[in-house]
Amino acid sequence: MRPVILPVLLSSFVFAVISPAFAQHVPEPIPGVPISNGSFPWAVDTYEGKQELVPIHHTNVGVNNHKGANVAGSLAGSVFYKPKMTTEIEGAHARVALHSDKPVFYVHLMEEDSSADSSENIFGPWALVRAKIDKDHRVLSQVKFTQLTGNAKRSDSQVDVNVEKLSDGWMKITPKAPLASGEYALQPVPRVANTFSTIVFDFTVDPKAPNSPEAKSAL
Repeated sequence: MRPVILPVLLSSFVFAVISPAFAQHVPEPIPGVPISNGSFPWAVDTYEGKQELVPIHHTNVGVNNHKGANVAGSLAGSVFYKPKMTTEIEGAHARVALHSDKPVFYVHLMEEDSSADSSENIFGPWALVRAKIDKDHRVLSQVKFTQLTGNAKRSDSQVDVNVEKLSDGWMKITPKAPLASGEYALQPVPRVANTFSTIVFDFTVDPKAPNSPEAKSAL
């Protein structure tokens, strides 16, 4: 059986679309509290009745090839057997916790050059996905390959969101419905088929969690 390879986009590509510099116009989601760094997403959270800005940091993503299960399935001899791969994060919980079930996210992107080759504009929209806890790690998505065609289908637990483009490369992402307590991640979606980003920006929704030491609120 010919092995099927899932292409991987390196994390450097992710940072290529995230501007580390300040935009001319910096959003101020909370009056008196502007976003101070565009190198990573920020969330508007509510802690003890007070709004605050919380940075969402990146986490590396790994791939689990499920070799044991795939070998067992291939030995069954059916051409309809679908080998699987999953993208996963180490640890059962993210280090960043949000308390509100209605957080709003701000992401800063570099403007794309419409005249550039399409291969340079690697990433499309961003997605908010629910992560499933599996012992000491979190599963972000599952990919199943069809042996007959070599094609892959990804089934993310994607959260429906409203996306609003702001000025100077900023984007506002708002979940359409309250988020249930649990593990989530913001991740860029590659335009290239059967690929994924090697980093995501993960967080927990837990109303009982301690407040983030990096949270910023109005005085």
